Amino acid sequence: MADCFYHTGRPAVTRCKQCGRPLCGDCKIVKHGGIFCSEKCAETYGVFAERAEELEARRATKSGIPAIVKTVIFLIVLFIIYMVLKNKFR
Repeated sequence: MADCFYHTGRPAVTRCKQCGRPLCGDCKIVKHGGIFCSEKCAETYGVFAERAEELEARRATKSGIPAIVKTVIFLIVLFIIYMVLKNKFR
């Protein structure tokens, strides 16, 4: 790993979860969501995580047919078409 972003010559032990900056043990800020280089990065990641959760919740509650069911229905329709065409040209 590279040197710490803030301390040249000091080896980094981790990277900021938001921006990816290399950090030494003294510079890392440990928060609930991970390890960050600054409060700004921690806050930015928090906003991102909240939005991702909201989108996932909306997607999960959307009514509709799951993809696997759509795939099975598609395969059944193809099979029926195949059987009809097979019997039609006998």
